[in-house]
Amino acid sequence: MPEADNGHVDDGLQPERTLLAWRRTILAMVVCSCFFLRWVPHHRWLAVVPAVLCLLAAGAAWLRLRRRYQRHVVGLRAETIASGVAVNLMLAVCVTALCVVELAAILAW
Repeated sequence: MPEADNGHVDDGLQPERTLLAWRRTILAMVVCSCFFLRWVPHHRWLAVVPAVLCLLAAGAAWLRLRRRYQRHVVGLRAETIASGVAVNLMLAVCVTALCVVELAAILAW
């Protein structure tokens, strides 16, 4: 979350735009977990497992992105920004796994 004492100067506000885009992605994951919960009457606990996994992945991504935002602010001040792919890879794997689970559930029932 952006804080007033960060003190970085970025006319394009790149870290803020990136953070907002990732927050929208995390919100989409939370909405996806709510859709899984709609399946509870039909599939019982099988629908709860992907919903919980989706929420855990969204929470982990949110915590990681907060740290990454702070690192980017420091990098902007020092004019060196280290790029990481861990969060991107984790979210891509989670979204792919959720698609596989949804397709399997649709085809099985």
